[in-house]
Amino acid sequence: MSNLSLNRGKPDVGDHSKEKTNLSRLVVGARIAFKAMVRIFAICILIQVFLAGLALFWDSSQWVSHTVFARLLIIVSILILLISFIARLPHSIRLRSAGLIGIIILMAVSAKLPSGIGYISALHPVLALMLFFGTMSLTRKTNEKIKVKKQESKEQDV
Repeated sequence: MSNLSLNRGKPDVGDHSKEKTNLSRLVVGARIAFKAMVRIFAICILIQVFLAGLALFWDSSQWVSHTVFARLLIIVSILILLISFIARLPHSIRLRSAGLIGIIILMAVSAKLPSGIGYISALHPVLALMLFFGTMSLTRKTNEKIKVKKQESKEQDV
């Protein structure tokens, strides 16, 4: 018999990993907003890649829209970080949210580098991939954490 089937009862005494289940409406609303903002951010990344494709393969004047849209990504990523604090999400999720901002900063730096060190600028699309997959990982991690919290609160209500 596995440990999972034996330990399905209440948490061990002194288990400090459990969060209070009496969350305020603000925290619950912030968690819903966080999940929505992370999904919106992922969609924005896809739009940004599409705009880069338009500029490369159709009309080079589209680089302006790619550059302007990047500002929206910065704003959304900052909102995601701020909402993670309001939502009282775990430290790991807050760090991942801050990591998104860090990747965006690296992308901005790589886009502005002179052509003499273009091999470093070539990291720009790699960073875009990291940003997208980091966002998807953050979505999954958030869903897991919030789902666990809901299950714990239901068990304590019974």
